Amino acid sequence: MCGRYVLKAPEDISERFQLKQFTLHLDPVYNAAPTMELPVVVENETGDREAKLMQWGLVPRWSKPGTKSVAPINARAETLIEKPMFRSLIARKRCIVPASGFYEWKQQQGRKQPYFVSLPDDPTFALAGLYDEFAGNDGHPIASYTIVTTTPNDLMATLHNRMPVILPRADEEEWLSRNVIDPHQVERLLVPYPAGAMTAWPVSPAVNNTRNDNPTLIEPIGDATA
Repeated sequence: MCGRYVLKAPEDISERFQLKQFTLHLDPVYNAAPTMELPVVVENETGDREAKLMQWGLVPRWSKPGTKSVAPINARAETLIEKPMFRSLIARKRCIVPASGFYEWKQQQGRKQPYFVSLPDDPTFALAGLYDEFAGNDGHPIASYTIVTTTPNDLMATLHNRMPVILPRADEEEWLSRNVIDPHQVERLLVPYPAGAMTAWPVSPAVNNTRNDNPTLIEPIGDATA
């Protein structure tokens, strides 16, 4: 799964993802957590890419105001087409979640050790996401997203049985394109990223507390696993 991630240089989003304009004023985030408003990249109706702030945790359209409802932060790639909550979104509402890395926890010696996972050759990369935007019962807009996960590669399998879908640069255009509405066409993109292009190292358990948000969270406290 993917329950926390990092965006070290949000000012790089515009150039990295070729946005026509970028009006968001963002600070680096070293402990992005569910329910936070974070930037995602979408393709708008004119075919241009833009960055929007959305809540991490997909809010269903059928949610009733004042009730605690499911808001999944992850969506399994294998069942996107089957589940009504995601079926229409994979056809028409796909997004990129910019990230510099993410955290995963490994069970070892009776406790969960956090690891920071990144791509050494890509300081800002694309996680595959699904999003939705609609007006709530009170008329206020609701915008939210979820991160798609898949089976792990060899590196991630040492940490967890799931991993977020990382899109190769060559696949980003197809994933975002509003002209692609066949879910089966993009379903083939939802595969594990090559393990050899990733690295992971243990970090401080301070990341467990979402109130902690600073660069020291990603500093290694042991040797990298790749």
